[in-house]
Amino acid sequence: MNKKNILVFGFIFCLLLPMVYGQKKHKTVRPAFEIKFVLDGLDEDTMLYVANYYADKTYMQDSLYLSKKEPHTFVYSGDTLPPRGVYVLANQNKIKYLEFIIDTSYFFTIRTQNIDSKNPDFVNCIVFENSPDNVEMSDFFKKISHYQRQIFKLNKDIAALESEKKPDKKLIQQTKKELDAWQDSNYQYCEYFVAQHGTTSLFGRTQRLAQDVEVPEEIRNIKDQSTQEIASYNYYLNHYWDNCDFSEGALIYTPVFHPRLVKYFDKVVPPVVDSIIKYADILVEKSKASTELFKYIVWYITSKYERSQYVGHDAVFVHMVLNYYAKGLCPWTDEAVLERMIERAEQLDGVLLGKVAPELYMFDTNERFISSHSFNKKYTIMWFWDVTCGHCKTVTPILVDFYNRAKDSLDFEVYAVCITSDTASWKRAIVSRQLPFVNVGGNRANLDYRKVYGVTTTPYIYVLDREKKIICKKIGVEQLESFLRNHEAGKRIY
Repeated sequence: MNKKNILVFGFIFCLLLPMVYGQKKHKTVRPAFEIKFVLDGLDEDTMLYVANYYADKTYMQDSLYLSKKEPHTFVYSGDTLPPRGVYVLANQNKIKYLEFIIDTSYFFTIRTQNIDSKNPDFVNCIVFENSPDNVEMSDFFKKISHYQRQIFKLNKDIAALESEKKPDKKLIQQTKKELDAWQDSNYQYCEYFVAQHGTTSLFGRTQRLAQDVEVPEEIRNIKDQSTQEIASYNYYLNHYWDNCDFSEGALIYTPVFHPRLVKYFDKVVPPVVDSIIKYADILVEKSKASTELFKYIVWYITSKYERSQYVGHDAVFVHMVLNYYAKGLCPWTDEAVLERMIERAEQLDGVLLGKVAPELYMFDTNERFISSHSFNKKYTIMWFWDVTCGHCKTVTPILVDFYNRAKDSLDFEVYAVCITSDTASWKRAIVSRQLPFVNVGGNRANLDYRKVYGVTTTPYIYVLDREKKIICKKIGVEQLESFLRNHEAGKRIY
């Protein structure tokens, strides 16, 4: 090779270098997912929002802007796969346009077809391309929408016929039969769909979960009504979750799971602490098949009963914290939060209903130690109050009146604990408010009663029986008399 050829080759190689490295530098990397929304007919939109469901809420995932390259097109894409679940597409005013599902397909297009911009029908005017999951969901809702329109129309027709001056009973009866037929068709289609898809796709599993458990015919046919109702309830309670695939964690990313969970604890499980704990543990055990469901169910039950206003429900919170959080089964919890939860549960554990109240010794106005366990009475009312507490001032006359009227007939004593450290103002308040109780206060006590009894606000009441077991707490002074009289009558009001 001569010198001239070497120079020519070198020149060509130098020309090629920028092209080679330029191509390498600008090489496009395929995203992990890409969903296109081609919204022909909705030209006013320049920005859209994508959000996903999680339990009972939706969370914004991305803002989409109108493509400069493709007309009417918005692109939702990313480098990491989004959670499987149901998503929402909303316009720039955050009004929901449609829902779509991400399950097995991560590259697909959602396209409008002959849509009316003034009254868009996102059920019948949407086409899904390359997404069998969304085609399945779309076909289902189109069919259901058809049934629902007919059912709505027939209900409206029946109401109009019945409102006439001379109703045509024969026509009304005929219309009702037609309505029954459409309702049966709707029900049968749902059953057919679940049978075909209830175990094969995420959307199928959501519709299976949405189907209520049906009580078997042999139970429904029990002749004795009382026996039949009890048997039906017990079957429904124990089979409530039969249609839930607990291995499918993506159910929490749909709008179906949370309402089922709420209904279970609000309307199905007996509102008695022992029953709540029993069925909570059963449900948590089932949910261990999926980390996502386990995490949410444990959190939901714990949070619900921590905030419950029902007397005694704090025992459920204590159970959940000590049996799941404290045992290291909830690693997602922040350490500082976990520490506070365990501390709170341990404090509450000592003052749950049915437990003997911790014995408290404090000075009375004569500087004599008085024990909260020293009264040979059927009931002891521990009343924590403060001199400067406005609500205490309001309800004190009610408590004084009740005490003077019923302390002998109901056989109770009030152990009134003033939480102020100002002994002089406490003693003045006893005189000025004419408090006839066993009054104790000051700075000295055998235990940190605020912490042990969880006294964070005033007034705060505990009711103890003769054995000094806690039978009620956090009750208002206004409800105290009715509680004791109901308790005397053997009526349980919590």
